[in-house]
Amino acid sequence: MRETKDSNIKWVGAIPSTWTTELGKHFMTCLDRPVREDDGVITCFRDGEVTLRSKRREEGFTVSFQEIGYQGIEPGDLVVHGMDGFAGAIGISDSRGKATPVLNVLDTKQDKRYMMYALRNMAYTDVFLALSTGIRVRSCDTSWKKLRSLEYALPPLDEQRKIADKIEQKSKQVDALIANQQAQIEKLKQYKQSLITEVVTKGLDPDAPMKDSGAEWLESIPQSWQVAPLKSLFSFGKGLPITKDNLIESGVPVISYGQIHAKWNSGVTIHEALKRFVSEEYITTNPNSLVKQGDFIMADTSEDREGCGNCAYVDTDDQIFAGYHTIILNANDISDHKYLAYLFRTDAWRSQIRKRVSGVKLFSISRRILGDVSVILPPEEEALRMVSILDAKCSKVDRLIEIKQKKIEELNLYKKSLIYEYVTGKKEVV
Repeated sequence: MRETKDSNIKWVGAIPSTWTTELGKHFMTCLDRPVREDDGVITCFRDGEVTLRSKRREEGFTVSFQEIGYQGIEPGDLVVHGMDGFAGAIGISDSRGKATPVLNVLDTKQDKRYMMYALRNMAYTDVFLALSTGIRVRSCDTSWKKLRSLEYALPPLDEQRKIADKIEQKSKQVDALIANQQAQIEKLKQYKQSLITEVVTKGLDPDAPMKDSGAEWLESIPQSWQVAPLKSLFSFGKGLPITKDNLIESGVPVISYGQIHAKWNSGVTIHEALKRFVSEEYITTNPNSLVKQGDFIMADTSEDREGCGNCAYVDTDDQIFAGYHTIILNANDISDHKYLAYLFRTDAWRSQIRKRVSGVKLFSISRRILGDVSVILPPEEEALRMVSILDAKCSKVDRLIEIKQKKIEELNLYKKSLIYEYVTGKKEVV
């Protein structure tokens, strides 16, 4: 058992007696490198990767037309995101490039890898959030002014290197387990998608005689099925003309495009997590934005073509509004349209929308586009059997995915706990 002492840092507690504590300004400096003409844009991601944006993805970023205050970054620079550092956006750059002034580019007399893990630990244990005055939702100020004024627990330099090595070694082992779970999840998702496509486009009888569909997006369908324009089954309405500022803690449920594009939206049911809330006054002022059972709420914009067609099927008679940036597919009759909810998930059906949308950073889905697409319709009794089978099989797959996602969450928590134990001296490197 190592001899310890009080660090006088409330989020660290006791530290080994050979460690010291110091204010950030005494061993870290904030750099301001010049920008080169050929520099690409570097982003500090919430998973801690600091790299050229072009190496990872181009979508979903705010584009700056005037690069005011941009700074240069070199490989090996320690970077802390000034707004997303609280969420783990802290890492060491692997590239040369330029970045907005919101990134703190730091040099230090200490081991940079150790400092990276020490700072990430502060993010993971909500130290930055606790010290924040708050400037926007899901963010807090992790500026250089704040970082330099904080006190840090510092082992001897050689021990810092050993701690960083040990964390990296153990993190790689955990990451391999996470990657294995994620690969299994992807296989399950692919199986689920192929199952849905097979059932909703070919039916339940593999020996059923087929006919030419006459539709641009599907070669053949069972002989007893029909093709119909979407506009013959639905009229198209508009969601509430509101913004996020109009949302309140409780009231009438509303589903907007952000929730529709969420990864956990199955598209075939109204999950509680989809709901936000607005004032009851909209029932009087905007009654046409209320949806009924059998309707669909479709996002009218997407950041990529893959998301074009994302929607939520209203399988409840609860009072719900379609929200901002949505199109309502108002059912013309009271039939169960859950078969169509599954059909709308397929790449084959969505290909009609994807070829018609326009955009560069954002793709817009208009009511006119939806009016031009078609659907395939099995006999009602067969459609109900298909939905019953898909509900049962997909729910089993979803449960398996949920188990594996929970395992990933547990592994990530374990990795964060390892970082905490080593950078606070609770666990000794041997």
